[in-house]
Amino acid sequence: MKRFEELKKLIEQWAKDKDLLHADNTDKQFMKFIEEVFEFKTDYDILWHEVRRQGGISKDSVRPLMLEMGDIFVTLIILCNQIGIEPTRCLDMAYEKIKDRTGKTINGVFVKAEDLRGTE
Repeated sequence: MKRFEELKKLIEQWAKDKDLLHADNTDKQFMKFIEEVFEFKTDYDILWHEVRRQGGISKDSVRPLMLEMGDIFVTLIILCNQIGIEPTRCLDMAYEKIKDRTGKTINGVFVKAEDLRGTE
C-alpha cells in the first residue's frame, strides 16, 4: 500500500495531466467534492440497511464506502492544490485545534465543553 504523500503526488500529477489544476476551477472542484460526499452517503445508507438486515458488515460490503472515501480524498487534494494549501498541513492544524479539547460524546457526537455550558 502506498503512503499518503506518494498518493498525493500521483493524484496531483493525474490532475495536472487532465488539466485540472487551475485556480479558476475551484468552484467546480468544490462541487465535485460535494458530489462525492453525497455518493458516499448513498453507499453508507445502503451499507447501514445491510447491517440492520444481516446483523453485520462483510469486507465486500465496505468496499464501496472505501472507494467513495477515496474519491473524496482525491477531490480534496485537487482542491487544495488549486487554492495553494497543503492538505497535510490542514490536517495538522485541525489536530492541533482539537487535541486538547474537553467535552463529551452525546448521541455519538463529540460536543466541546464550551458548547455544553448551559445545557447540562
